[in-house]
Amino acid sequence: MSRSLSRCAPTSMAKTTSNVKVVLGRGIKVAMVAVLIPLAIGLLQGMLGELEVMAASGSTFRAWMGWGFASYVGLHVLLYRPVAFFRVSHRIFSTLAVWLFGGQVASTEAGGKGKGAKGAKGEPAAQGSTLVAFSPYVIPLYTILVSAGGWFARKWLGRAVVDGPVSFLLGVTMAFHWLMTADDLQRQRERWHVETYLLAIGLVFVVTLLLGGACLPWAVPEFSFLSALSVGLSRTQAIYTALIQRLFL
Repeated sequence: MSRSLSRCAPTSMAKTTSNVKVVLGRGIKVAMVAVLIPLAIGLLQGMLGELEVMAASGSTFRAWMGWGFASYVGLHVLLYRPVAFFRVSHRIFSTLAVWLFGGQVASTEAGGKGKGAKGAKGEPAAQGSTLVAFSPYVIPLYTILVSAGGWFARKWLGRAVVDGPVSFLLGVTMAFHWLMTADDLQRQRERWHVETYLLAIGLVFVVTLLLGGACLPWAVPEFSFLSALSVGLSRTQAIYTALIQRLFL
């Protein structure tokens, strides 16, 4: 009897320790989500504020991008989801991530072949590091390409022709990247706790917003990324201060 009790004690302690680690891990993720939400709101406000300048095509850059964003959302929800385009960008940066960091990346194609492909029964194959698996989601490839294309087109065609359409496409591509990423991560939702999913979405939003904003001056010469970042961080700090005062003071 004493031997059986002595054997059960370490097992029970190990389970308790494991449960504590799980609870602590989930608590940290919840805290990170709580930190990311004000940051995302503040940065978005800073970026949008810098886009409140008139485009040579008429209206403001913010308005053009808003129309593009809304147009893609309607297309995505009601008519068509261009999964093939998302897979192309995901495959490119998956390959780069494997080359740079090593490991495996989950394929976005069911039943795909190669590293990260799904098994015969549809289960995801073993993945490598989280960094490698997550990195393809945080590069808004088409937004970067449209920004670069806007810079070249402005040189050849003039701003009166380029500003409006390029700004519209910037809104389309950002909406495309965010919605397609959310859809793709949602397919992995069954293996995640809700706070893990929200943390992944929050990180993608913030990082892609920063990368897209850093490229915007190519297409929008009046846009200052540093100014937008400064305003965004100031507004984030104001949100944190207001929340702390309401909750604790």
